[in-house]
Amino acid sequence: MIYIILGTKGQFMKMFPVMKLFDRHKILYKFIHTGQHYGIIEENIRRFNIRKPDRYITIKKADLKNILEMARWFLKALWNARDLPIKRNDYVIIHGDTESTLLSVLIGLYYRAKIVHVESGLRSGDIFNPFPEEIIRNIASHFADICFCPTSKDALNINKKKTIIITNGNTIFDSVKIALLSNPSEYIKKFYKKKYVLFLSHRKENFFSQKARMAIISSLIKILHSGYSVIWVLHANTEYELKAKKLWDEILFLKSNYDLTLISHFLNYVDFMHLVKNSEFVVSDGGGLQEETYVLNKPMLILRKKTERDWGLGETAHLSAFDDKKVEYFLKHVDSFRRKSEIKGSPSEVIAKFFEK
Repeated sequence: MIYIILGTKGQFMKMFPVMKLFDRHKILYKFIHTGQHYGIIEENIRRFNIRKPDRYITIKKADLKNILEMARWFLKALWNARDLPIKRNDYVIIHGDTESTLLSVLIGLYYRAKIVHVESGLRSGDIFNPFPEEIIRNIASHFADICFCPTSKDALNINKKKTIIITNGNTIFDSVKIALLSNPSEYIKKFYKKKYVLFLSHRKENFFSQKARMAIISSLIKILHSGYSVIWVLHANTEYELKAKKLWDEILFLKSNYDLTLISHFLNYVDFMHLVKNSEFVVSDGGGLQEETYVLNKPMLILRKKTERDWGLGETAHLSAFDDKKVEYFLKHVDSFRRKSEIKGSPSEVIAKFFEK
């Protein structure tokens, strides 16, 4: 049996095209939900007509806000996973580099299953950027038996004794195309009345570093000073950290004096992709958005010191490296950041065909 184990919204968005293809090709699998982002995944399950999970390890209806909550959730999930029906040599499909990925690795090892790592081989070369994702993806590919790598460059980071399949892109390429087939909600359409910049920041290492978090606030101020309207989709942990680091009053001041809109809840994927598509450009520290903006041919400023992904760099994406001059360069030349090549094929189809065979 194949067990797909995931629990974050990012993992679900990248894996639901694979699950739809498994259903279409009648490839049997069980969907195990770790419960990390329960509410938003449930909404997207309904939106994309994905079957309900066969098992919830936990149900966390509120988003995890800090490391202590994460640790408690992780231990509870690991304990609850001890009676899953996984047998030796079953396939456990894990995805990416989140805490749910690490949890899934441990589950696969416990049951002596064959571990399949999707989005394998990505490396930034710095274990602290992004943290803890760089460490988790190294662990995941180390213990995986089968590695689906987005590019041949990523495959070079995998032990050649493993089964390596190159998908020629990330499954998120398929996710974006599927999402845009549906219409957005009226709530999202109201933002179309003005030109706006979509702003996001949620990376843990960025809030551990005073230099990084101040550079992020500085970038936001530069964008607002440039005359742009800004929509900031706030993760729960971002708001928590801003308040903990005594920066919340500054955000509220900017909101009062500039055209800054704060959205303090997760958007379903259809709405979010339409929000990205209709923006002037995107500013984010998320690696996934670097790929989604590449598909949409949308300029993106990456609020990170390093990135493990090549998609869009020098085309749609510009790495800020927390350097004011690089931020200013992007704002001055934003219209020049466009994709130069066509996207072909379906990474999700590569995975489905492998298991079908």
